[in-house]
Amino acid sequence: MLSTLLLISSGAALGAGLRWGLGLWLNPLFAMFSFGTLIANYFGCFIIGLLLALFWHFPQISNEWKLFLVTGFLGSLTTFSSFSAEVMENLLNGKWMMGLGVIAAHLFGSLLFTWFDVLFMRACLD
Repeated sequence: MLSTLLLISSGAALGAGLRWGLGLWLNPLFAMFSFGTLIANYFGCFIIGLLLALFWHFPQISNEWKLFLVTGFLGSLTTFSSFSAEVMENLLNGKWMMGLGVIAAHLFGSLLFTWFDVLFMRACLD
């Protein structure tokens, strides 16, 4: 139990560090739009697509790796709490179009990245 918690926590620390770094790097470039969060969500969805395809193709991948990568790393990288806060900030400040734009960009972009990478990895592995 403790080793599982350490695996998840280690992955989460890496994912949170990457999310923070992306925000520091990208958010100042686009003052009206939280680009760091968007890229974190896109990247996380791209990686989850890759991992889903790998897990399907290689069922022998250990549960520990799945917990480290998906629950830990991607769980902290792509949490939608930051997304929700950014949308609400726009909506509460009367910036309806910006809020809806953030929703659309995150939702459709994340789904597209996941779909693309599942197809890509399946093609590479077959």
